[in-house]
Amino acid sequence: MDIKQMEFFVVACERGSFSKAAECLYTSQPNISKNIRVLEHELGRPLLMRTGKGVQPTPYGKMVLEHAKQILKNTAAISSLAVPEEKNSLCLSAYPSNMIARLLVDFYEEWGREFRIEYHEGTVEEITDHVHQGISEIGIVYVAQKQVPVFQHILSHKKLEFVAQDVKKICVYVGEHNPLYEKDSIDFSDLPGLKFMRGVRDFFSMEHHLETVSMGVIDTRNLKHAVYTNSDHLNLDMLLHTDVCSLGIEFMYEPYAQYNIKPLAIHGCEPFLQVGYVRNPERPLSRQALWITERFKKMF
Repeated sequence: MDIKQMEFFVVACERGSFSKAAECLYTSQPNISKNIRVLEHELGRPLLMRTGKGVQPTPYGKMVLEHAKQILKNTAAISSLAVPEEKNSLCLSAYPSNMIARLLVDFYEEWGREFRIEYHEGTVEEITDHVHQGISEIGIVYVAQKQVPVFQHILSHKKLEFVAQDVKKICVYVGEHNPLYEKDSIDFSDLPGLKFMRGVRDFFSMEHHLETVSMGVIDTRNLKHAVYTNSDHLNLDMLLHTDVCSLGIEFMYEPYAQYNIKPLAIHGCEPFLQVGYVRNPERPLSRQALWITERFKKMF
């Protein structure tokens, strides 16, 4: 057995179904079911009663559940000991973003001789795991407002908190080779005629939110995706040199304006992306992390 199987089992019991557990753990329902069946096979007895209405622990499963919760609690305590070398380093994780990269350039210019920078990019799952494990002191993320309650539930298991900074709209980023470059805004009806890049995707990503929430005018699953990548470098070069565009947060950090890239507002699109950072509330932020969070807040 392993920690992941126990986590799947505990969350399935708490949520009452494999599908809800899968949403919480940003994985698939079959993966939840498979891992729990492997655990049941190893233990030699069923842990869950499965019905059309969901799942609930068997009498034996209730005993295992208490032990599993304690194991996960102890695992979290051990992970919290992995404190970053705060005296001479800045350890940060974030969603891929040129704006965050530029913020780190500003940090280096002001603090670089005194501190080492350790920066990781990834999905929301990877970012929160980095903070939970002590690899990063803070993790900068954006989460669709509809997903915030689920996100908070996951963070509570990891003893982390989400510090919201602002709520943003989405927009379409285009470069000068795009025929819409001279415009300042577009309609939803313009989107099917454009070629898009698709970025990092997980349960909390903007792409996932747009696929699962009707925006009233267009099914975004029908957008033309010409490029699939998790590389921000490719994203930038495609915008600069081709007619391909990308969906993003309607927020242009001033130094990023040096590129011939502009955001086009989408008529009728309301703010729905919560931007903020994840931290361990039991660990005081270092002075370098405080500098990042304060400067991050000022960016808005």
